[in-house]
Amino acid sequence: MDTGNELAADARIARRDEWRRIAAEQAASGKAITAFCAERGLPQWKFHYWRKALSPCAESSGTKGFVQLKINAAQENGTQVWLEMGTWRVCVAQGFDVATLQRVLVAVAQA
Repeated sequence: MDTGNELAADARIARRDEWRRIAAEQAASGKAITAFCAERGLPQWKFHYWRKALSPCAESSGTKGFVQLKINAAQENGTQVWLEMGTWRVCVAQGFDVATLQRVLVAVAQA
């Protein structure tokens, strides 16, 4: 017999599977997210939330690592760089303190 925790886990898995299906449908439709959500009565914020939650970076919960960033004009000028790892986002401004950045990265990796 399932316990409450097992039932909750099953519900989370089912919800994730449902949103994977919805995101795949939107991608296959070729429609803008705005139009797709309006047709199905889905809140756009919820679609964006789940699309981000289901991204490969977010789903690799057991894997620690960084993803490649796209460089914009401000970053090319050396004003700032954003580091993203899972749901964490760290801004590194020009003239940053290396020791502080190392401590931040260690803390993020352990989270």
